[in-house]
Amino acid sequence: MKTLSPAVAQFLLVRRIHATSALTFVALIIVAALVEAAEIKPADPSKPLFRIFAPMSVKSGAAGPVAEMDSSHPLLVIWSVADLRLASDSKGVLIRLTPKDAKAFAVLTHKYNQRLLFLEGQGRIFEAMHITAPLEDGILGFKHSDQPALAEYLRRRFRIAEFK
Repeated sequence: MKTLSPAVAQFLLVRRIHATSALTFVALIIVAALVEAAEIKPADPSKPLFRIFAPMSVKSGAAGPVAEMDSSHPLLVIWSVADLRLASDSKGVLIRLTPKDAKAFAVLTHKYNQRLLFLEGQGRIFEAMHITAPLEDGILGFKHSDQPALAEYLRRRFRIAEFK
């Protein structure tokens, strides 16, 4: 039986550690990519979470301005989110759009800067967002005190902290 010199044994051990470290590193990269690509879908994924529209025209009405939109041509349809958080008050909701949707939403907020975009979910207009600056990060927050119907809609769609 042949024995290895201490220098050769140490070399092989170091090489083995480097190979193990490299494999661990590659595994971590794969896991990070999968986590980044993960999507959180609503409880009923057959319906979009939101559709975003721009008004075609805005007319004056007795109760205030009335906006018309083409509901058959949304600018963006959001089916899932990359992250979802319940606010510290357990009522509001913070969402992070998927990278693809965040990029598309950023383009929309650049195009419609200082204009309105409508946020619709399941046939109901929840929000007329006045875009005051482009939104690049894809993070949208909905405080219950400001948008109770929208915050409750999101909690119901994702089944988190639902009201009874």
